[in-house]
Amino acid sequence: MGFPQRKAAIVGVYNTKQAKMLEGTPWTLALEAIQGALDDAGLKHSDIDGLSSMMYDASLTAQQMWVEQLGGRPMTYTSHGIAGALVTKAAAAIAAGLTNVVCIYFGNAGMRAGPSKQRAAKEAVPVVRKAPRVPDWDFNIHGAYMSAWYALWTRRYMDQFNAPYENLAEYPVTARYHATLNPASIMGERGEITVQDVIDSPMISSPLHRLDCSLDNDGGYAILVASAEVAKNCRKEPIWVLGGGEGIYTDFYMSFTNDWINDHGQSVRKASEIAFAGAGVSRDDIDVAAMYDCFPVTMARNIEEMGFCKVGEGHEYIKEGHLKLGGKLPTNTDGGLLSHSHCGNPSGMHVVEVVKQLRGECDARQVKDAKIGAVLSQGYAVHGVAGVAILGKD
Repeated sequence: MGFPQRKAAIVGVYNTKQAKMLEGTPWTLALEAIQGALDDAGLKHSDIDGLSSMMYDASLTAQQMWVEQLGGRPMTYTSHGIAGALVTKAAAAIAAGLTNVVCIYFGNAGMRAGPSKQRAAKEAVPVVRKAPRVPDWDFNIHGAYMSAWYALWTRRYMDQFNAPYENLAEYPVTARYHATLNPASIMGERGEITVQDVIDSPMISSPLHRLDCSLDNDGGYAILVASAEVAKNCRKEPIWVLGGGEGIYTDFYMSFTNDWINDHGQSVRKASEIAFAGAGVSRDDIDVAAMYDCFPVTMARNIEEMGFCKVGEGHEYIKEGHLKLGGKLPTNTDGGLLSHSHCGNPSGMHVVEVVKQLRGECDARQVKDAKIGAVLSQGYAVHGVAGVAILGKD
């Protein structure tokens, strides 16, 4: 049985302001985003009958609060950490007749209000330590942190595929260029950068410099997925969910015992295969893309495992400018996690950007005649899970 095409569409999207620190709490930012998405779609709170949380506190008690905020009606509910997968799940639930309008939402004010991220981190550590083949020294003795893990990964990639650092450093340059065209981006007002600027920025964990590293900031977003019947009466053009897929791999790439390439690539590879097959489109059909890009090597590996180039050639694909506006695969046209925003769990913003591109709402950064887009979301234990959604317009 194939994916239920054109049974569900994204009808409303909204990003709150993204900034280093914002007033309020994760909940008030999420509520602002939900209202913004409803206004975008021309719907009311009472139209929502399905909830998909991406909040750090995804307990059932917390979700009962959301039901109360949205009118106190019984709702279909699910929770997941990656937006690409939630869009797919929402479309499947709608096709199955379980719900008509699903609201996917997130908010983070951890930079100021703090406890949500800190609590989530503390709760996650005991679980991670019990995971197979992840010894305590990954987390304790070596004092590993995110940039250090990615530095090891970057060095391995450079050595294994003879990839010059300068090739990878082209990605922050592309991301910043896109951000300069996006008034809502955090870094755009600072202007464009060069590869030499990346090299000259402070070293964080060799070979990674500061401009290789993603942002860490506050913000929120919401996405509304609705049935075809609801979508035809909404304010904006429906953006159909054409296909979707998920992949999960239980190992962790930062463990030195892994077969690095095969282990890390499996979740993205699996999700992409399912999504493209379900949508009935090829990689060449994709006009615009958005994907997780917390460090340049992440982008190189993701375009490889999604099938846009061969394994080991992602750095060349970046160097040749294919991800830039006007290239073969304009990607993260809002500036991505390096220059637009990384609000803690940012994958929903990838969905928002692709939807806006397909609607033709991106002004100076608009991809001409964009009709089909791809979103790759990742998360959990540093990319143990991947979700891909293929979106399209009539």
